[in-house]
Amino acid sequence: MVTQANCPKFIYTPEMPHASDLNWVFASTDHLTCGKYQLAPGSTFDPVDVHSGDEVYYVLEGTVTMFNPKLGQVEDVSAGEVILLPKEAPHKAYNFTNEKAVIMFVIAPKMWEEDGPPDGYYETMKLLKYQQEEGK
Repeated sequence: MVTQANCPKFIYTPEMPHASDLNWVFASTDHLTCGKYQLAPGSTFDPVDVHSGDEVYYVLEGTVTMFNPKLGQVEDVSAGEVILLPKEAPHKAYNFTNEKAVIMFVIAPKMWEEDGPPDGYYETMKLLKYQQEEGK
């Protein structure tokens, strides 16, 4: 059984703990990486992140503001909402609120290639909001 207590955790990036997020990795293979991270109120992570696979964020608590610095795109993602970050789309998350933000992430197929993070691809982020139908 995978529990938070027996999952590896790390700070991204350890060189700048004042501009980092706390991460737990639930599973990581050549085909999938999943886990969760949290941003303290008023915080962000630095540097900008980019992955070789598609990444999905599901916000469990709070609100994060996602920023694609190459395109200038900004999306607010709140608890219960999902955002798709296509492979190689640069992104940076901010927590502009007074509450912590907790985000579950899934990256497939790979977080990074063997030679490190990719560059040069600037796909837009896609915010997916669930809207319950009336009467249901």
